[in-house]
Amino acid sequence: MTTKKPSLAAALRQKSEPKDTMPISTRTEPAEAIVSGNRTTTTAPNRIGKKSITGWFDAEVLKQLKMIGLEHDMSIQQMVGDALNDFFAKHGKSQIAK
Repeated sequence: MTTKKPSLAAALRQKSEPKDTMPISTRTEPAEAIVSGNRTTTTAPNRIGKKSITGWFDAEVLKQLKMIGLEHDMSIQQMVGDALNDFFAKHGKSQIAK
């Protein structure tokens, strides 16, 4: 008689399941469901109503941003928000980047 070993996929799935996290169904803040084509995704509550702004720069730009962020205890998002607000002020617009 041989005993069947658990499948690798089942073992990996069990290993990757968080042990002490709260299930999604018990969240206190609702996430917004977004339907796009055949896919439905949820948006984190702090991202509802916001849009991503991206750009492609040399690797040195990211490295320098990270170094400044460490020196000033700031995230890249905070630094980009500050830069955008400076740009808006320069052009006579409201400083609305948060």
